Amino acid sequence: MILSWPGLLIGLAGFLAQAQDPASDEEVKVTVAAILATERGTDVDPKLECLAREVKKIEPGLTGFRVARATCKSLQVGISYQFPLVDGKTAWVVVQHPADEDNRVSLMVKPPQLGEITYTSTCGKYFPIVTRYQTKDKDRLIVAIMIRSCK
Repeated sequence: MILSWPGLLIGLAGFLAQAQDPASDEEVKVTVAAILATERGTDVDPKLECLAREVKKIEPGLTGFRVARATCKSLQVGISYQFPLVDGKTAWVVVQHPADEDNRVSLMVKPPQLGEITYTSTCGKYFPIVTRYQTKDKDRLIVAIMIRSCK
């Protein structure tokens, strides 16, 4: 029997497509919130009081906080997803590992004007990232990410 390289490669590609890693089929629910912080007001959305208190420790000039947008998606492990934020800006999120026995999930996030951030988060907790991006009104973008798929 004689095998040609193109035929072997096509057969191998078909085999690999069928032999997927079972973990890649597992989905993780992720919520990404775009929060705008301002120096022009003192209104704080009640849902953001804890976050506002912590952000003010490192950015005391930011006094007003509101949720501009929140998006929830079920993500497959290892696949990159784009989440809309504000002003046409997006954040890329990749679930690197699904929830372990301690309900921790490993993520890679690429927010606007920042490099890739890889971290492990506990399910049910928001992980805020204060970006350098400012809207035309000079509001500062904070990207908050929460994992919702827990064991």
